[in-house]
Amino acid sequence: MKLAIQFGAGAIGRGLLGKIIHDSGYELVFVDVFDKIVDQINEDGYVGLELMDHDNEAIKLDKVSALCSTKTEDLEKIYEKIAQADIITTSVRVENLDSTSKILVKGLEKKEANSPKVDIMAFENAFRASDILKNHILENSNFKEEDLDKLATFPNTVTDRIVQNKMVDGRSVVEISDDFEAVIEQTKLKDPNSKPIKDAEYTQNIDEELERKLFLVNGVHAATSYFGHHKGYTMMDEAFGDEEILSDVKKLMEESSEVLIKKYGFDKDQLDKFKEAKLNRFLKTASHDEVARVARDPQRKLGKTDRLVSPAISAYDNNSSYDYLSKAIAYAFKYDNKEDEKAMEIQEYIKENGIEKAIEKYTEITKKQRPGLFEKILDQYKKID
Repeated sequence: MKLAIQFGAGAIGRGLLGKIIHDSGYELVFVDVFDKIVDQINEDGYVGLELMDHDNEAIKLDKVSALCSTKTEDLEKIYEKIAQADIITTSVRVENLDSTSKILVKGLEKKEANSPKVDIMAFENAFRASDILKNHILENSNFKEEDLDKLATFPNTVTDRIVQNKMVDGRSVVEISDDFEAVIEQTKLKDPNSKPIKDAEYTQNIDEELERKLFLVNGVHAATSYFGHHKGYTMMDEAFGDEEILSDVKKLMEESSEVLIKKYGFDKDQLDKFKEAKLNRFLKTASHDEVARVARDPQRKLGKTDRLVSPAISAYDNNSSYDYLSKAIAYAFKYDNKEDEKAMEIQEYIKENGIEKAIEKYTEITKKQRPGLFEKILDQYKKID
């Protein structure tokens, strides 16, 4: 039986990747930092899921086991599994790819000479996350890129599914929706003609899939959370239920859609259907989600290539509207959740250096290079009471 390793046994790790990897016929080994979920998987011998679109029908994923990456006694087993794996996937959050890469290095070093390459795919909410993971591996090892390329490939991915962790009789169970997205960059697979995960989609142009999801799913979600936080909402259904916020979010979606159409030639009708489906899904499932979780780490979400700033830059550079993207960016700079370390670092920087320097530092949008966009964000920020 083929072997798959999934780093991250959270809701996405079990509910999306675990499900489609299991259904592709692999023996599946989860690797996680938390011993509690590792122990549960090993004690039960399965992963429990519930189908939220089918009256929460319970299903079990068998042929699974788990190892804990924070236990010394498990590390050597993890390295051995990495050396033997046919595919390796991650859902650990992009900021944890660096630590994950250090474990992968040890395992890849154990691969036998001339053994088959392993496909390593990072399913994270970040642009080209597998490339990020590969770069971390190169930084944390003595591998030259040409040597690493003989051991592994790093196809980029797009992933999306509504998942919700809950406790049932003292066990962690993941609720999953029928609708999901798992797209893999076909040209980077060790065998570009293969389909290692049967229910995934395969594309030769991953960037358009990545940016469609990043702008119209992640960007919309983030903008709603920042607008919602400012109004004192704690749950995402409150934010989406606010008519002013919903109106602003829909206009932001129009701006991001125009960017995608100009950049990739998306069909407007198809893009409208995509937007409608995603927005309806948000409205249906928002009651499960906390504003603080969605808004978490605004530093990353204000990055130049991320969900709000990237489409705003593209809109500005192509003479499209960016009013509501700018507004969302401004509200992200106002996000002051004291329990969010990254948010408070931004607030401290603004206090010490001013908002103008903060815009340039975190978004890389400069007054000199893109004056209209810079001034629009600044103006929106100053309007916030």
